[in-house]
Amino acid sequence: MTTIRVYRMDDMEWWAGESLADCVAEGRRQCGDECYPDDPDEQHELSDEEMQLLTFMDEDGSKRTFAAELARRIEAGETFPQQFAAEDW
Repeated sequence: MTTIRVYRMDDMEWWAGESLADCVAEGRRQCGDECYPDDPDEQHELSDEEMQLLTFMDEDGSKRTFAAELARRIEAGETFPQQFAAEDW
């Protein structure tokens, strides 16, 4: 079974996928090679604690933890890698 994780890409975006490399590759495919430069200080897999602390806000104003949102997307059968959250959404 594939394990999907959430990765911090920079100070404003998070992606979900099997690996950081997959998320970076898809992000660059969508927005260009200059996007998401390799930066170990910026990019990392979120810890279980971060997944419980960070809050996802839906367009309707409802809120849930990143962990709950990831579980919802996996249950819905969504395709990964995908952009997961962004500060400006």
